[in-house]
Amino acid sequence: MPVKFKVTQISALQIFQLLRYLTLILIGVVFTKSALSTSEIGQYETFLFLAGAVSFFWLNGLIQGFLPTSGKQSSSTKSSDLFNVFYLLMVFSMLSVFFILLFEHSISGLLLKGSEIPFLKYLLIYLLFTSPSGLIEYIYLIRNQGKGMLVYGVVSYALMFLLVVMPPVFGLNIEYSLVGLVISSAFRFVWLMVLLFRHSSPAFHPAFIRKHMKSATPLVLSMFLSGSGQYIDGFIISRYFDSATFAVFRFGARELPLVLLLANAFSASMLPGFADRSKLKSNLEIIKQNSQKLGFWLFPLSGILMLISHWAFPVIFNVSFSGSATIFNIYLLLIVSRLVFPQTILIGLQKNKAIMWASLLEIILNVALSVLFMQFWGLPGVAYGTVCAYVFEKLILMVFVKKIYGFGVSAYLNVKQHLLYSLLLAVIFYVVEFLI
Repeated sequence: MPVKFKVTQISALQIFQLLRYLTLILIGVVFTKSALSTSEIGQYETFLFLAGAVSFFWLNGLIQGFLPTSGKQSSSTKSSDLFNVFYLLMVFSMLSVFFILLFEHSISGLLLKGSEIPFLKYLLIYLLFTSPSGLIEYIYLIRNQGKGMLVYGVVSYALMFLLVVMPPVFGLNIEYSLVGLVISSAFRFVWLMVLLFRHSSPAFHPAFIRKHMKSATPLVLSMFLSGSGQYIDGFIISRYFDSATFAVFRFGARELPLVLLLANAFSASMLPGFADRSKLKSNLEIIKQNSQKLGFWLFPLSGILMLISHWAFPVIFNVSFSGSATIFNIYLLLIVSRLVFPQTILIGLQKNKAIMWASLLEIILNVALSVLFMQFWGLPGVAYGTVCAYVFEKLILMVFVKKIYGFGVSAYLNVKQHLLYSLLLAVIFYVVEFLI
């Protein structure tokens, strides 16, 4: 019998995020096989790193703060809410541009050891286009248009891949790849405007913006604190090591894409459903079931990747990136915290201040442990610190869910399965990194 795959809100957003990540990985593979130097690849990674560092927190915070309220609307409703979220995203995009211009020399001195920010003019244009465009997939999500989201994902990321990799394939330098990246972001921005005018009214409503900012601000701060983990790692590495070492770290510090992307996409796709409080218990059961399903095959896959990573990295990339395998294996351990979803419950029920406080504690621990562990284990020590801090944050969030709503961990997680898989993965990691 043929197997039929039904596109749902959850699966569509998960596949979309996976397409994005696979595109970035394939670009990296082509780069390492081309005539580009490690230094040029490092410039490209630094470009993306800086763009993400100044935008990831407010972008995710503003959008995820909106999703729990978007579920109250009919999919046929044409309100002004989406346009007003877009206005906020544009304002924050411009503020990010001004921030980089204002602190250009500080960024150069603290993070790049005095080197200029690579291709600054392209970076600023890219920020203006690409940050607001992050709203597109969520427009499809709240409109229940999963297939449309997938078509958009395939087209946009195929275009991005071609525009970025073709220049080095034909022997051109990295600047032309960044031009291609900017062009692809402009395409997404144009499509965003098409969707906004199709599904929303451009009327400006200060009352909505004030209400949304009041609700989303703790979440923005939380995203800034908690989501800064990967950027803190990058800041530490760029401060103490050269650009080539930075590239080695970045190629390894990517996690297993299926874990990060599927978990985050699942979490975001659940948020509109929390608008109906009568379905709270059924939503918890959905979270539990999907966490169990994801763990059933993502934990074994993580273990397999650990076993082959030291062989695969030099083959897939080149021998200059052999050290990335250990970093990659450490980041694979993040699955232990990624497949637990107390934050989904708290965001869905708009208890964003609890998440903010947990994130504050996590970031303090992340900085302290990363710097401390670096003294003992060097480059891998920074990754160890991040893993420990992320596990700590999820433990704090579990405590908040229990204290505020009385839901034990077993209400939204198969505890025995999760602990067993986590222990087995830790054993594999120890064998691979210390015994083989």
